[in-house]
Amino acid sequence: MRMDQQKVQLGLLRHSRRRRALLALVALAGVAELAYAVVNFSAMPPYLRFDLGLGAWVGAIGAAFLLAETVLKSPLGLLSDRFGRKRLLLVGPLISTVTAPLTVLVHHPLGLLFLRALDGVGAAALWPTIFAAVADVVEEKDRSTAMSLLNVTYLVGVAMGPLLGGMVNDLSGTRTASFYLAGVLFALAVAVCLVGVPSRFAHHSGEHSDPQAHPPHLSWREMWESAKMVPDTLLLGFISFFGIGMVMLLVKLYAMEVLHLSESGYGLLLLPPAVVFAVASVPAGRIGDLWGKERAMRLGVGLAMAGMWFIPFVHSHWVLLVCGCVIGLGYILAIPAWMALVSEIGGRRRGAVMGAVFTAQGMGAMLGAPLGAYLYDKVSLRIGHWVIPSHITPFLGTALALTVSFLLTVWFFRDGRRQGRTTL
Repeated sequence: MRMDQQKVQLGLLRHSRRRRALLALVALAGVAELAYAVVNFSAMPPYLRFDLGLGAWVGAIGAAFLLAETVLKSPLGLLSDRFGRKRLLLVGPLISTVTAPLTVLVHHPLGLLFLRALDGVGAAALWPTIFAAVADVVEEKDRSTAMSLLNVTYLVGVAMGPLLGGMVNDLSGTRTASFYLAGVLFALAVAVCLVGVPSRFAHHSGEHSDPQAHPPHLSWREMWESAKMVPDTLLLGFISFFGIGMVMLLVKLYAMEVLHLSESGYGLLLLPPAVVFAVASVPAGRIGDLWGKERAMRLGVGLAMAGMWFIPFVHSHWVLLVCGCVIGLGYILAIPAWMALVSEIGGRRRGAVMGAVFTAQGMGAMLGAPLGAYLYDKVSLRIGHWVIPSHITPFLGTALALTVSFLLTVWFFRDGRRQGRTTL
């Protein structure tokens, strides 16, 4: 009887530790995502275009961040398997705590390219590791729901980053104040990681395995083997994020130049739907666990595709808001189910497999960002008597990419097809 009570108490203690670890990881992701959103989506594009006169460099400087992130996500994900999650989780916020305020002092495009590349190194260390860490602390049956918590942090960042960054800039009368705000947020992320994130994770087998089976150095062969486990997911990640990359640095410029919104007005337009979707993310993530991850992913990508096809052809704030809501609903359905599917494949290579998927996504976004910036400034289309202005063409490109992505989910991600996938 006493032994049964001890087992129950031990089980409750483990559950409590896992819950605290999950909450700390979600808090870390939330603060870091908010800081990255302030820099990437709010502060940098208008600062480059309007203050420094470097509008032609918006895509290239954004691509520098994506290039460093893309190249390093897989090796840094593997390092998190080798040396533990917490060390890698500290790297990203530490780097950006310095680079965010330094951006204000550097006006040469090559210097800005270097700073953004450093930020990309930090992001490459943070994101594959945090997804792998969440998979470490939850049971497989709850992983889609847990991944949806990270979805919440992204949506909160998308909603609050432009709003906070825009408000700080509008109140200060400059476009540099938001970089200092980002530096403070990154420092807060470092503090959250140091205080709340545990040094060990219960399901992280790499911390308890044979050192000879897992040598303490990077293995390019192992990264390649990890990538070969998920070829369909790599292709889907590349194409979908190629489309996303075409517009992700341009949305705020489009709102300011075409819709004539202020920085604060743009943030306020994003806030209501993003908050609603943040609240709905956990129930939507649960759909993947209950209804099937493949189905949830197909439905989500299909909704995002449908919403994006309307955006190039409407200019009403409210119609765009409705289209954005359809895209957001697709996102909160697709991404948690997608990440949960990937986490089930990795086994002891979970960090490396996550890194490979994020690398494919980053490669797509890295190539899409400069192409989108070029199309936005230079390329208009004429179809008979109908002229599509240049600021619309990147959105058409995104709609096409999401259409291809939807077709890939129908072909590759059929119900139950992935159950036999070998895990190592």
